[in-house]
Amino acid sequence: MKILIICFVGFFSSNIFAETFTAHCRNYPPELFFENGECKGVVPEMMTDIFIELGHQITWENVPWIRSIKEAESGKVDLLIRHSMTEARQVFLYPIAYGYYIRNLNFYKSPRLDLDITSYKELDNYRVGAIRGNFYSPTFSTFESRELTLVGKTQQLVGMLERNRIDVAVTSASHNVELFEGKFEKITLVDTFENPMYISIPKKSKAVKLYSDVARLIKEYGDTGKINQYFERYGLEVPEQIIE
Repeated sequence: MKILIICFVGFFSSNIFAETFTAHCRNYPPELFFENGECKGVVPEMMTDIFIELGHQITWENVPWIRSIKEAESGKVDLLIRHSMTEARQVFLYPIAYGYYIRNLNFYKSPRLDLDITSYKELDNYRVGAIRGNFYSPTFSTFESRELTLVGKTQQLVGMLERNRIDVAVTSASHNVELFEGKFEKITLVDTFENPMYISIPKKSKAVKLYSDVARLIKEYGDTGKINQYFERYGLEVPEQIIE
């Protein structure tokens, strides 16, 4: 009987402080995607394991990125995954980098634009379209076109290019570049840069108390090669590790 009591007390004490935290998922397969009511993919799986290791659970919600950013500002979400960092986002997020990719930002032109563009200086003179709320590159973030049109979906950019409502659309592998390939011509200008990927905990969220522990485990996963194993299991390119 004493053994049963000890076991019960041990189990109870180890779970009494367990909490459930809210994380946002979006459709970016195979790294993350929502399917049959579940958030799946490399990064959700890794973060679920990390929170379980800390004795907690995650409830995943399917939320568009623009809304995720707004809710992160007010602390209505506890965890954001697989995103880039900007100065504006760093004001309300505690970021944890888990790796980086070499990213190419490409530009596709309207069929009616019968010339090439080789630099941002030249691009300055044209009507450029982009997705609202997305990070494209450090250079593009400070780019000022004579007319920059922001829309909500990539399909809108495709339609605007077809109808000559914009001259150039910006895109990358992270922004449905496949919708432009084979349909529009690329200009010569390519913006290549190192793009770190982050997990973030909003500063006003209840998960802020876990920031140090989550950061420690992500570093541990990176140091031991465990991050690579998640990507390899899905047959994906392993991000370069950030050495601090």
